[in-house]
Amino acid sequence: MIFTEFKISIRDVVFKNDDDPTSDLATDEIQFRGPYQIDLLKEENALSQAIGDAFVPDGLYKEMRFKFHKDEDLPITDKLFDKSIYVEGTINDIPFVFWHDTSENLDVGRDTGVLVENGTVNFTVQFDISQFLNSLNQIDLSLATDSNDDGLIEIYPNDEDGNQDIADALKENIKMAADLLD
Repeated sequence: MIFTEFKISIRDVVFKNDDDPTSDLATDEIQFRGPYQIDLLKEENALSQAIGDAFVPDGLYKEMRFKFHKDEDLPITDKLFDKSIYVEGTINDIPFVFWHDTSENLDVGRDTGVLVENGTVNFTVQFDISQFLNSLNQIDLSLATDSNDDGLIEIYPNDEDGNQDIADALKENIKMAADLLD
């Protein structure tokens, strides 16, 4: 299997510091609305992509939450239009497309937290594509079929090829494959 395109659309990026008793913030959450479209691959290589700069007050942050978001404000020709996850590639040399329109929260964090001091820190969410097929569910993509014989294996909710169960399992694995790094 080869991935050639991997994009996600997210919104509501929230930094949570509710476990920091020394914080003098008026709230325990700092939120950035979005939406943000993130391209995770370029020519089959993983990318690191900044979604923007924002002021995050000093404090200890235990968790970052963002929401997969199907963006209906994109041009209809954009592959992420009305989708929150979009992946293309080949399975045994047959082209495939996987997408989902989920709008679920993804919480990533660590027990020790991440300390923001003097207004500076880099938060990185890493999607480990090696875990894409086995982080929660063991998925054998070679079982995905091109039932309508159009030359494309379609894996998404209500696809014409009958691969909806694989689409839901892939969505859950993508959520589990994220990890927060500092």
